Amino acid sequence: MRELPHIRAVYLEIDTEFERQRAAAADADSISRIERKQRVNDQAYFVLCWGQLESEIDEKCRQAIRTRQNNGNWMVRRGWDIYNPEEDRLSGLRFENRAALVLDQRAGPGSPWAKAMSYYRLRNQIAHGTLLAEGIDIPKVIEDFFEIQGLLQD
Repeated sequence: MRELPHIRAVYLEIDTEFERQRAAAADADSISRIERKQRVNDQAYFVLCWGQLESEIDEKCRQAIRTRQNNGNWMVRRGWDIYNPEEDRLSGLRFENRAALVLDQRAGPGSPWAKAMSYYRLRNQIAHGTLLAEGIDIPKVIEDFFEIQGLLQD
């Protein structure tokens, strides 16, 4: 997630320009076109930011698997030996399962797990072609992603 601060800076620069254009627009049609550009830009940046979080979750998941597989106690290790942390797709684990290995999925609403799953649904919606009718608060998303990262467990 080391790229998120840079991504945020570039996003803010572009969004500030859109805001400047919107403030200078002379009619409702121009404002509408600019707002649509902003929504598309928000969604593009969201997917870019999501990739940073997903990569972080994947790496933490790999670390968790390796740590458990290296435990000398088979009672600790037995459920972990079926995973291959060296495979690109982590033994075919779905994202929800990878996240469940490093975040507490029973923590409830508002938890890092719940936020990650909410953002995952949003990512899927956008990435599979359904653009949102409203904007995304990218600075808030990035703040949430850093919060989630800080609570990942291996």
